[in-house]
Amino acid sequence: MGRASGRVKVFHSSLRCAAVPKTPLGKAALIALVATLVRALATVGLELYADEAYYWLWSLRPAPGYFDHPPMVAWLIALSSAVLPGELGVRLPFLLCGGLAILFAALTARELSDHPRAPVYAALLAAASPLLHVTGTLALPDAPLEAAYAAAVWLLARARGRRWAWAGLAVGLALLSKYSAALLAPALLGLVAWDPELRRALRTPWPWIGAAVAVLVFSPTILWDAQRGFASIGFQLHHGFRHRASLRTFLEFVGAQLAALGPIVFVALVPLFRARESAWKRVALAALVPLAVPIYSATRSDPEVNWTVHAFAPLCAAAGAWLAARRAGRPLVAVHVALGLVAAVGLAWGQRDPRFAGSAVYDRFHGWAEFAGRMHRAAAEGCAEARLSCDLRDPFVFPANYRYAGQIAFYGGWRRLGQGIGRASQLDLWNEQPRPGEPVLVVADSPETLDEFLRRARADQRAPARSFEIRGANGALMRRGIVAPFTGFAGASFTR
Repeated sequence: MGRASGRVKVFHSSLRCAAVPKTPLGKAALIALVATLVRALATVGLELYADEAYYWLWSLRPAPGYFDHPPMVAWLIALSSAVLPGELGVRLPFLLCGGLAILFAALTARELSDHPRAPVYAALLAAASPLLHVTGTLALPDAPLEAAYAAAVWLLARARGRRWAWAGLAVGLALLSKYSAALLAPALLGLVAWDPELRRALRTPWPWIGAAVAVLVFSPTILWDAQRGFASIGFQLHHGFRHRASLRTFLEFVGAQLAALGPIVFVALVPLFRARESAWKRVALAALVPLAVPIYSATRSDPEVNWTVHAFAPLCAAAGAWLAARRAGRPLVAVHVALGLVAAVGLAWGQRDPRFAGSAVYDRFHGWAEFAGRMHRAAAEGCAEARLSCDLRDPFVFPANYRYAGQIAFYGGWRRLGQGIGRASQLDLWNEQPRPGEPVLVVADSPETLDEFLRRARADQRAPARSFEIRGANGALMRRGIVAPFTGFAGASFTR
């Protein structure tokens, strides 16, 4: 019995040794894997958020660019949806990108510090960062931006000789993900003045080769946008610097950054501002410039909290490297992880508990499949009353806005979509038109939206609009739908 017990203990000890990697990078990779699996589980049962469905709609027409963003988000969805149906097929590449961002944060921390705990701390900080958790679960441009930008910062921190070409590739991929990756350009210009090692490297061809690689990778999107009068870049610049700021919105944005990243990670500002070594200087400006520009934008406009997200992995890397050598490092990282877990559990609870119906955090991920079913019934009833031969398998639809357009296509199966009645979007660039004499449907979100269509379109309404409401189990209103059939459509002019 004693020998058998001893063999069992040896077996369990061997299992533990095999399960837990021994190297710091191995532990960081395990953290990234566990975080990715947890995030995947967090999305089970959640319908697509409206922006996710909108990007899925893009993926049906792969292109070098789109109105709102560069093409990476659509390309990734197209690749995964081709082999895996449903919401998971849409989100899978973005879950993987979120895990890669964690791993690259760890690799960057290893460049900044020889301490064995630096990569592990950086991975823990990135995995538990609330905003990185959110963007690492949803099919949005932020996840590939985070991964590619984190890879670029890691490669830049160690760039010597031919490594500059790989850094250029990562920068190009980041630019294909989101235009805000271009903030690395002013960061590099600042480094020319601050980093003597970079100035020496510029006397060799390799940094210039890296820059050429980045431009080459991104050039199809630039050419696509140039052919359309730079509609995409112009939209983002207007979006980022529209004049409607106030002291309240500025303070809200700064507070949101502290909550989104986790206040403990901001200790990274201490070593970054004191950077002496070349690697630290490169990480400093690559992280601080993308943080500073949106904060400046907050003095002029009302920016969104995720505009700084590509700075988060480098900040976690710097914080992990700095905390690894300090006695308070372990408890501070533990507090950050605990706060991140509380935030993740709270988010998952809010997204799933029907008692939260009526709140944005719940409504964004529920009720769209029901909406599609009610929309189909309302359209069938309206066309029957008007005695119209509507092709309800594939009708032509004018949606309320781009958000409704994506959900109508994904859950309703209607993919022939005209311009949205709301703000400008990719639907305007596609500018689809119904066939001559074909009845059209309007799917609005409010009577005001339907009235806007009536004012701007030349068409005849053939039957009264049919309205319906999607309500949660608690009776709270989640969204409205209004469906109306029209004939004689002869064009529309929507104000943009």
